[in-house]
Amino acid sequence: MFCSNCGANIPDDSKACIYCGVPVNQQQPQFQQPEQQAQPAYQQPVYQSPAFSQPVPRMTEMPGKGMGVASLVLGIVSLVMFCIWYLSLPCGIIGLILGGVAMNKAKAVGMRNGLAVGGLVCSCIALGLTILICVLAIIGLAELSAMGMAF
Repeated sequence: MFCSNCGANIPDDSKACIYCGVPVNQQQPQFQQPEQQAQPAYQQPVYQSPAFSQPVPRMTEMPGKGMGVASLVLGIVSLVMFCIWYLSLPCGIIGLILGGVAMNKAKAVGMRNGLAVGGLVCSCIALGLTILICVLAIIGLAELSAMGMAF
């Protein structure tokens, strides 16, 4: 071993350098840790489509999601207010249109839009109920006028 101060060759078991007197640090042999391999950057999972030979990255946002939400909200409003035909009818028709467009956009990329389906169902039921209430009201008014009890 060599002295770190004067560089003289001294015995391995020495506590101090015999030439300059500086204490010698008894260093244990250090093991070098193997270098860690660099972690690859996060990669987005890919979907292997049978129609394509190369992997296609997954979409994070469903196309037509906003229209699906709007369709569902309008369908529910139309369903709740089916007795008020002048509110229920426009909400139901717009909900049907938005739901259909949202479903077509999702279908174009091979996905399903559950919100759009819910909006379509609510809108159809509400439109059916609204039309039924209007028909019954018209029949009732016709019967009243036939009996001579018109308003």
